[in-house]
Amino acid sequence: MKKIFYFSMAVAATFAFTACEKTGNGNQEETDPNFTENEGSFTYYGETYKTVTLENGSVWMAEPLRYVPEGLTPSENPADASAHIWYPYSISEDGTAVAATDEETIQANGYLYDLQAVFGSEITADNCGSFEGVQGICPKGWHIPTRADYLALCGYSNKTDETGAAPETDETAQFYDAGYNGGKVSSFNDAGWNFVLSGWMQRANFGAEGKYANTPVLSESNCSVETFYGKPALTYYMTSTLYKPVTDSEGELSNIQFFSLMTTFTKTYTEGRVTLAYASSVAGQQVRCVKDAE
Repeated sequence: MKKIFYFSMAVAATFAFTACEKTGNGNQEETDPNFTENEGSFTYYGETYKTVTLENGSVWMAEPLRYVPEGLTPSENPADASAHIWYPYSISEDGTAVAATDEETIQANGYLYDLQAVFGSEITADNCGSFEGVQGICPKGWHIPTRADYLALCGYSNKTDETGAAPETDETAQFYDAGYNGGKVSSFNDAGWNFVLSGWMQRANFGAEGKYANTPVLSESNCSVETFYGKPALTYYMTSTLYKPVTDSEGELSNIQFFSLMTTFTKTYTEGRVTLAYASSVAGQQVRCVKDAE
């Protein structure tokens, strides 16, 4: 497991500012000594990740992010809201979800992050719309995917918060399948994107207690891909695109929702449907970085 660093509050404030700066087209005047980009991979803080160039020209991480930001420590307890980053998990035969701290599972599934961990800043009603396309904890020249980045892959998204908005379909998206009205997990994998079904740390709003999502579990009843059996059916991939802040009946802010890439497995979608839905900013999600357009 990679080394975890700690830092003072002053340095934390500096990180919160620089980590959220957008990196433009990736032509940086300053190089990052912790990042080396190669053909088909990059190394970031000592961890090497495979990358894949898709037919539409976009370049993606082909593995989940495993970087631990300075000052944070992964937690084995999904109910620990102060952690902001959690270990991956596995589901036992009795259906219990258990944190997995072994190196093999971390390498395969990465960590689960909330938006504060990824953006280096508390997410508030005042700033929640300012993170679109930011670098976050991705390496320089890369960024946290936007709704548009993922829509170009899966081809279907829930509506935005704009007045009169409707769900959006892009039949030209690389992995769009008309029968699924969205992408297919199997199509992502066939292209080398390596869709990892890591699940998510389920936390619906600020007041909810976090838990590892363990239902439904994939089996022959809802999945036709045997290698997926035993994995969580719901996996969420983070985006940097805001859906909307949510207030309760007393007008108090109770949640901030962002778009996320989501899997759905049913008797109809046995290969795994992939669409853009909503997730809370305090939920724990898998992170992939995408390279800035040149």
